[in-house]
Amino acid sequence: MTNTGSDQGQPRAEPDGNANQSSIERWHRYEPWGAGPTRVPTRDRDTAAHSIFRLIAPRRLFSLVLAIVLLGAAAGYVGALLSPKEYAARAEILYEISTEKPTGFLREDRSLTTQLVTLRSRQVLAPVAIANGVPVEQLEKQVTISLLDSSEIIQVEARAGDRDTAQNLTRSILDRYRQVVLTQDGSGATDYLNTQLSQVQDGLAKARTELERQRARQAYGAIGTSELASAEAQVQSLSDREQNLRRQLDELTVAGMDAPRTEVVVPPYGVHDPVSPRPGFAVASGALAAFVVATLTVVVLVHRRSRMSGAE
Repeated sequence: MTNTGSDQGQPRAEPDGNANQSSIERWHRYEPWGAGPTRVPTRDRDTAAHSIFRLIAPRRLFSLVLAIVLLGAAAGYVGALLSPKEYAARAEILYEISTEKPTGFLREDRSLTTQLVTLRSRQVLAPVAIANGVPVEQLEKQVTISLLDSSEIIQVEARAGDRDTAQNLTRSILDRYRQVVLTQDGSGATDYLNTQLSQVQDGLAKARTELERQRARQAYGAIGTSELASAEAQVQSLSDREQNLRRQLDELTVAGMDAPRTEVVVPPYGVHDPVSPRPGFAVASGALAAFVVATLTVVVLVHRRSRMSGAE
């Protein structure tokens, strides 16, 4: 095309640098769709952030912390209300160590520790779990065994979804524990020796009757001395066996007098209030966790505000 006369002979206008710079900034701020995210200049972003931090006064920081703590406490309380309830049943066992020895303190500690381990062992809990239809691992988590105030009283606690189940579990654990203790403290040996003694006494009575009969027959000349000697030897053997068994029973009796005594002093009873969840504990835990979060938030905000103030 041919330039008009008005355009001819006039100098071409040079582009204005300031106008181009303003156009570039506007282009960066308002990019068309599909061209990527909007680019806001760094200076504008810093100015906006600085304005926000200026709005957060110390009293507002306190209000923010208080709001976060209250929110955490409320969350803990609601969580406690929604959690399933657990009830407990307890019983107490006296494990009395009657005789002190030169190493009395060490002996007492080991004896009580052994009983705590026995109550927690699968030798006690496995039959109870099978009888109640629960896995042994689950029952181990439901049962707590503890020593009360450094005494000789052992407390057994079982937890369940209702009071009756918890009480039945505690009673079953005590019954099984007493069975195990009876086999450990020599009662089984005592029963065995008593059975053997009864059998020997029956045999000795029969042997003595036979000896009297043989003596009567010898008096009439019906038998010789060898048959009578055999009957006498049988009576003597059984008599020696009887004396040996009586001696062993006496030794076990004396040992039993020195052995610790196990007695259930408090039968299983159900705790009236649920042991879990505890709303007060849940509220305190939630508030504490929220306070930690609020403190970290305030530290970050104050640090950022200090950096903004220093940048000015």
